[in-house]
Amino acid sequence: MNENIAALKEAIRLKDSPMKVAHMRLNTRAYRPNIELVRDPVQYGLVEEVAQITDSVEALTSKLNESNTKLRNLESNKKALEEDIAVKTNSLNIDQSQCLRLRKTLVWR
Repeated sequence: MNENIAALKEAIRLKDSPMKVAHMRLNTRAYRPNIELVRDPVQYGLVEEVAQITDSVEALTSKLNESNTKLRNLESNKKALEEDIAVKTNSLNIDQSQCLRLRKTLVWR
């Protein structure tokens, strides 16, 4: 689970550079000299690229949050099971050390 979380964090981090490049290209196109107020296929492509990267980062972030929630639930369950095992181990020790002696002294008919 920890490897999955690390991989998701790395994937999100790796999306940062392409996002910066796409934003830089859009910004450069917006401030180029003698620009006309026309949106050409390149402009649409850059806007679509930014939207795809944003959607990808949102999906990865959602999966990361889901994985973190599952990890917390697993850790909580592990703790509850460890506490339950400790109680049962203690009960067995009490049974063996104290109750067993009493049972041996009883006469069964």
